[in-house]
Amino acid sequence: IISENAVLELYSDFPPEFLKYLSADAVSSDGATLAITHYTGRETHPQYLKATVEGVYELWKSLSDTADSPELANTRMIERLEKYADDRIRSGLKMRDWQNAASQLRAAELTRLRNTRSAMILTKLSELGYHQVDFPRWNSEVYKAEALTDEEWERIRPIVVEAAESNKNRRILNETRMRRNRRSRDLMLLWNSVVAVASGTRAVNTAERVACPILKEFLDLAPVAALLEADTDGIPEQELESVRQDALQFAIQGRRRYLLNLRNIRDGLPLDELNDEDWSPLSDIEIIARLDNIAAELVHAVNGFWDPTRKTVDWYPSARLSGPNVDLGVLAPAEALAPGMISKVLEAIGKDPNAEAGAVTSGDWGRKPVLYRCARCDERVAPHLTFTQMVSHFLENKVWFDKVSDAREKMVIESSGSKDPHSYSTIFNDHDWNAEGDLIASDNSRDKARVTKLQTQLEAAYGNDPEDYDGEDFTTRSRRSTNKVPERRIRRICLLCPEGFSPQPMYFASLKVHIEHIHCKVANVEGDTAVFNPRRDSAPSNPWVFDVQFLSL
Repeated sequence: IISENAVLELYSDFPPEFLKYLSADAVSSDGATLAITHYTGRETHPQYLKATVEGVYELWKSLSDTADSPELANTRMIERLEKYADDRIRSGLKMRDWQNAASQLRAAELTRLRNTRSAMILTKLSELGYHQVDFPRWNSEVYKAEALTDEEWERIRPIVVEAAESNKNRRILNETRMRRNRRSRDLMLLWNSVVAVASGTRAVNTAERVACPILKEFLDLAPVAALLEADTDGIPEQELESVRQDALQFAIQGRRRYLLNLRNIRDGLPLDELNDEDWSPLSDIEIIARLDNIAAELVHAVNGFWDPTRKTVDWYPSARLSGPNVDLGVLAPAEALAPGMISKVLEAIGKDPNAEAGAVTSGDWGRKPVLYRCARCDERVAPHLTFTQMVSHFLENKVWFDKVSDAREKMVIESSGSKDPHSYSTIFNDHDWNAEGDLIASDNSRDKARVTKLQTQLEAAYGNDPEDYDGEDFTTRSRRSTNKVPERRIRRICLLCPEGFSPQPMYFASLKVHIEHIHCKVANVEGDTAVFNPRRDSAPSNPWVFDVQFLSL
């Protein structure tokens, strides 16, 4: 079989008009063709039987020798080719019909053999105790189009039984899981209804349900676990009702323990001092009513809880204050650590100190949270923060100032009579919320653009260090080009702070702001700072006043 190009290479004088009668695309006088009529999605090129082309060429040559003209020879050849094409197409169509019929008969026979074999194997597996749904229908030994003899069955029996056993185990495991899921769903619905009762009038705020134990703790109760592990399809209503009262008691006691512990933390009392004798005479309804009153006190925005592990303040009923992984023992009342601070911040943003925390700690759905700028920070490094972040920001500065003041006092005592100027350096609390001046600024678009420009200018000066490599000045370079070589820019620590309490290593441009605000002096690069070598020095681990990402970054 050769292509049209091959034909013309073999016989350069072969008339191209003959070719249409020799390919599968040929059309007979009545319009029939052997060509494929459906679209294959790709271009096809006619091909020709080499022997047929050779015979046509020799016949055409002999006609050309006897004919009076080449045109006459071509005409006579085309007449013969038309008859040849008609005969070939007619017989080809008959052969195709026969082939299609034979193929259908063969396909039907193969289908019959497969169905008969599958039915016989299914019968034999059923006799062995397997369910119809465990039948390995598409196993190659089952789907084979061959008759199943006794010898054949003995040969494939271990294979088929193993496949059926695997399907059976998978089905049983899935059915067991589905039954357990239905039992778990029934218990979850019971627990949700019980928690709604135990939450009393506070149940309308679904967030306050965090005060009750979580579902997993409920499922671990012995009578509840027994219902969950019983391999039944769902749990009857009567059995659910048998544990409802125990579930209610568990929810109430869990809520009481959680709310009393939070109140004890707020009031500076030990944890788990629950005064059970004061509660034992009360009915469930009376206990729930009393817990509602405690919850109504705790949700006030002034009742923040400081978590030193995460360095943030949270409010009830935040999910971050509940759950099995929360250690209430590390929490401290923000009001005790920073008396009056939260009230001052609330007043600064125009909120009532007695407002519920949810009104100021969460934004409206679909809106970005409101950001405020710390007015006590230098505008060149002032962060834009949410209310929660702002309270944490002031409290962290308070914690840092208290620690650094104690360290400085100790250093002064130990260096009594020393002429070391660092022992007597000023340390100013620039985040004292009781001092005069604004705490928070709500920047409009113009103020925000102005502050961003100042911070960007500060970043551009990061490379201006007296000891920077090659003395190269980065001030006029863009941030993009500066950030390509951060390892070439020197970072420094503050020597005016007690050892271990310096801000994290930073560029001299930023450290100057720290020295101006905290130590109330113009920074002297040689006397007040030291180069930080990450290969030699360990960075201070204490919180510091500027440990907040710049807005422009």
